[in-house]
Amino acid sequence: MNYRKIELNDSSNDKELELLLTQIAKWHNITPKLWMPDYRASTVDIEKTVQRIRNTKNEDLFLVVAEDDEGQAQGFIWAYKQEKPQYSVMILSLYITEGYRGRGIATNLKVLLEQWCRLEGIKTIHTTIHYSNHNMMALNQKLGYTPGMVYMTKDL
Repeated sequence: MNYRKIELNDSSNDKELELLLTQIAKWHNITPKLWMPDYRASTVDIEKTVQRIRNTKNEDLFLVVAEDDEGQAQGFIWAYKQEKPQYSVMILSLYITEGYRGRGIATNLKVLLEQWCRLEGIKTIHTTIHYSNHNMMALNQKLGYTPGMVYMTKDL
């Protein structure tokens, strides 16, 4: 598996990058389907996610793709520096395609994020996980993440 950090700038409008960002946005937006079977991401949702990535200052963005030997993206991690709390990063999404899960790719992506954070002077990494995503909770705990608050809702 090869890992490539995506750098965005004013001239990064090439077709290949746009396709990659769209794929990342699709993966990011289908994640709720894991706990909401009827969930459907719209084209607008995907476009908004691409724009959100593009609107993040390059120096604040950590976007790394995991590519197979043919150069096809098989997963990614997307995080960004937060203003508050200062010196912290929020992981917005981490996704690995089904056929590549269980191979340590998510672990490698998180380790790469930690290395980047240390270089950037980041002191804390934040993430959210759906309560039913036991695999990601176990991975995070293995990597030293501390469980925090559980957000709950009730529809009326």
